[in-house]
Amino acid sequence: MAAEEEGIEVVSRGGRPVSFRWRGRRYAIRTILETWKDTGRWWEGEGTKVFLRAGGAGGALWEIYFDTAGATWHLYKVYD
Repeated sequence: MAAEEEGIEVVSRGGRPVSFRWRGRRYAIRTILETWKDTGRWWEGEGTKVFLRAGGAGGALWEIYFDTAGATWHLYKVYD
């Protein structure tokens, strides 16, 4: 299921995301499986995006990213 890059609120501890709020519900992040950076369209002023593939309870799996240009978090993908 695509999340259409919706904005989310992320709670971090020690620089590590531990949960996020999406569509009024809080999701706990149990593990970070992978991280990577995407420089995007830097020539258009787009900032670097720091992606995380994160796992949660019951096999939940999400891709979230931090947009350095806007200092905002987004949900990029939800795996069914």
